[in-house]
Amino acid sequence: MLFDTWNDMEYLMQFFIDNFNDLKEHFHIERIRDAIEDTIDDAGELERLILDIPFTDNLDELFRPLGSADMVLTELTREKARNWERAGHASWLRVYAIRLEENVFVITGGAIKLTRTMQERPHTQEQLNKLNSCRQYFIDNGVFDTDSFISLTEEGEL
Repeated sequence: MLFDTWNDMEYLMQFFIDNFNDLKEHFHIERIRDAIEDTIDDAGELERLILDIPFTDNLDELFRPLGSADMVLTELTREKARNWERAGHASWLRVYAIRLEENVFVITGGAIKLTRTMQERPHTQEQLNKLNSCRQYFIDNGVFDTDSFISLTEEGEL
């Protein structure tokens, strides 16, 4: 669903119209058409990095801790993925997830992040809230690895 959204021309047009000042200020892009083309190209590459073999065996290289607080945690870290090697400007696409164990992630959502922090815009703050809520739900329900996650899903709690 996330990648479909990032390939939807109407959605992207409206998003970049609504967030044009951020696009211009943080990425120095003046044409919405360029932003749309960059997004579609980047979304295809990021989807390939996440879903295609052999990349799926190396998800720990793609996902990185969301912030410094997550670097010291050992369980259920909040993580982000993007196309770290994107040519031109840095990727503004983010996929957010909770890391259960080596190369195992539960994706909570994603966003086009045009600002320095997630708290600066409602659509990225919403993704941060989802990450935090998901992590807390896992803690409250004894999820700490893949087996406990599967047990929770089999109980019909998710």
